[in-house]
Amino acid sequence: MNLTFPEYRLFLYFITLVAILRIVIAPFVSLGVDEAHYVLYGLHLDLSYFDHPPMVGWMQYGAIYLLGVSELSARVWAILIGLIVPFFIYKLIYDASKNASFALMGVLALHASFIFNALFLMLLPDTLLFLLVLPIIFTVIAIEKNNSLWMWLLLGLLLGFAGLSKYTAILFIVPIALYFFIKQRYDLLTSPAIIPAAMIALIMISPVILWNIQNDWASFAYQSDHVVGESGINATAFISSLAAQFGAYNPFLFPLAFFGLYKALHSEDDTLFLTALFGLVLFMFFSFASLYKTALPHWTALFYMLFIPIGSYYILLASRKPARVYLKFVIGFGIFISLYLYGELVFKFTPMPAYKSVHRDIYGWSEIMTKANAHIHNTKTQALAVTNWTVASRAIYYNLHNKSSVYLIDDRRDQFDFWEKSSPIGKDLIFINTHFYHKTIYELAKCDKTTKIENFDIVLNSKKVNSIELVKCSNFQGLR
Repeated sequence: MNLTFPEYRLFLYFITLVAILRIVIAPFVSLGVDEAHYVLYGLHLDLSYFDHPPMVGWMQYGAIYLLGVSELSARVWAILIGLIVPFFIYKLIYDASKNASFALMGVLALHASFIFNALFLMLLPDTLLFLLVLPIIFTVIAIEKNNSLWMWLLLGLLLGFAGLSKYTAILFIVPIALYFFIKQRYDLLTSPAIIPAAMIALIMISPVILWNIQNDWASFAYQSDHVVGESGINATAFISSLAAQFGAYNPFLFPLAFFGLYKALHSEDDTLFLTALFGLVLFMFFSFASLYKTALPHWTALFYMLFIPIGSYYILLASRKPARVYLKFVIGFGIFISLYLYGELVFKFTPMPAYKSVHRDIYGWSEIMTKANAHIHNTKTQALAVTNWTVASRAIYYNLHNKSSVYLIDDRRDQFDFWEKSSPIGKDLIFINTHFYHKTIYELAKCDKTTKIENFDIVLNSKKVNSIELVKCSNFQGLR
């Protein structure tokens, strides 16, 4: 596949245009909960973190070092990954079909899935795995064809990067071993080259292990509880998880992914078959987890990233006109809605009911922190406080240019406990209550006195997006 050939020109034009669009949009959209949290990772460089392995924080540190703290620097890596990943998708489909049009349609289908237009704009640990999963698959196929030590070492390197990105990367070992077993390549399962490959992967993830040793395995304990965390099966959680995926990945493309998985599992193409094993293991794992606890839509993003394009390829391969018309409609619809959502993020032109705005998590935090800081007169004896970690990530990020401290006051152990180097005990805290995270402060905290000092609304298009209450807790002495 030579991308200098004219048949690839449309693909190159498309992904370049999308990348430019994202670069233009990025500075004008405030950071969301997770985005702000991972920027704070970069500002507190460490071997690893309570919530996740360190790669997302290390990359944010690099972006901050080069570009400073800004919405653009927070997103530059995600935009770059969103530019590179379509090349791997294109290669996957082109190698299977030898058809540039089929490969282009697979890439277009990926961009017609709503959530990927968000995940290629904001850097999450999941976004990092998008960059690694197909190179890992291509490397395994290369090992099967030519049992080369260099390919094994490359596989160890890629798996090490995956382990530094997200804990669920451990699942990648299962489809690789399963593939060699099904193909009866027992020689590869017992290859001496596995040892240096495993050593490379282990050395690469050693910062995660060392951090956990130093912190009583806090991250591993948190993740095991975070993914399942319940003792009984919860049918509502399972249905809610599927419903969220149905909407997030485009309702018309959602079934296409499962069609692609079915066809790939029966494919004679080794790369597609191995990809199917990856998808099957990932989807089964998160489906099992969602039986106990509602799974967030982006947890299964790797599955849909692989199989929405593969499903579109098999639709095109069927050569049935109604199916092709359906696919073109779905892609057109998805890209139109995605462009509309991009426009809404920047221009905020759609009227929405009070407190129901799609901007409610990202709009107004600069104003909130400015008004809260107006009540701070002595940063040694006074500080700001919030009662929920999702609020804390945005409050701290949008307070970076102020001298005041922001504390998270709750009884949940999380990353903020590692970052807070001083105690709020004895200080006068100004609590920031929001419409969505509101606590009765005198019931929550031990204070000499609690005083409501200000109420104000965050308004967009004449509708309330959020309502803020500032409550002063004099001489904070801990939780009740």
